[in-house]
Amino acid sequence: MNRVQNNPRTILFHGPSGCGKDTQVEFLVKNFNFENIGTGQMIRKLFEENDKDALVATKEYTSKGLFVPNSLVYKEMFPKWLKRFDGQKNWAFVSVVRDVGQIELFDNLLKTQGRELDLFIHFVLSADIAIERMSLRKYCPKCGATYHPKFKKEQEEGKCDLCGTALIQRDDDQPQKIISRLEEYNRTIHPILKVYEERGLLVEVDATPSIEEIHKEIIKILHL
Repeated sequence: MNRVQNNPRTILFHGPSGCGKDTQVEFLVKNFNFENIGTGQMIRKLFEENDKDALVATKEYTSKGLFVPNSLVYKEMFPKWLKRFDGQKNWAFVSVVRDVGQIELFDNLLKTQGRELDLFIHFVLSADIAIERMSLRKYCPKCGATYHPKFKKEQEEGKCDLCGTALIQRDDDQPQKIISRLEEYNRTIHPILKVYEERGLLVEVDATPSIEEIHKEIIKILHL
């Protein structure tokens, strides 16, 4: 059920780890002509291709648990990465704005593509549920897909549905580390929400219900 729109839309999805934003975007890619665009996939793919900027980003930053500098992400990697996506399709960006200082950089990036942001969809999830979800989830080290025994179980035990790679549990998906990440998330998200609320672009979605219920809510919000 692929639907093509005359005026492609640009949506930014954001939320804490475990909220299910990636799963919801996967549905939009499959059913509603969206492209899924995120920094994680960008860095992984460019690194596999021996891109010089991705090599620096991985070796000097992500492999050490550090944030990749904005200049490297927005001015070096993103411009060439976006050339790979169909400009006639809807674009779903996933968590590419993690700090209020990145909002202007993201705005400028969209302008180079003749686009502007239509909506900022923020998934809201309590800390208790986030910990429950993340502590049990599995992760594909090759393509970044995530799985969960309750919410999104893989078809073949221990293997990624998309690429067949053996699944692992991330080192930082331990309760205490999850709590630390949520604290950092809460520290950075409020200024971001304020900006997008003032622009009239903020829509908040309760990420507690089932995947199917949330999908129906997203469809309603986007008028699909």
